[in-house]
Amino acid sequence: MKIKKSDVARTVHWVESHFDKNDHFPFDAGSSKAAKRHLKALKSWRQVAANKEELREWCNTWLSEDYKLELTHHLEKARILKANKSLNLNNEALELLLTHADEKDMTPSELIISLLS
Repeated sequence: MKIKKSDVARTVHWVESHFDKNDHFPFDAGSSKAAKRHLKALKSWRQVAANKEELREWCNTWLSEDYKLELTHHLEKARILKANKSLNLNNEALELLLTHADEKDMTPSELIISLLS
């Protein structure tokens, strides 16, 4: 799993929020050993330093392929949303862009990329 230096804070927040929301994270709640494995994963998580190498190692060890994919999509979406250039639009263009993006459940940047790539 690829985690960049710029992804560290967002990755930490994602993992922490999943631990907070799900008593069995990163395992299936239906598993009989999920609670015990959850505690092991949490203990291991608490020992991780907030750097990309240790985060990558923890994710590769503890996250299922589905969770890795979810985290990867979360990080990619965050990168797309992080604007590094501004774009001046008139009000009509902005309204059209926002309307079409909402209809497709996308961000304006995602919509532009999907239409132009």
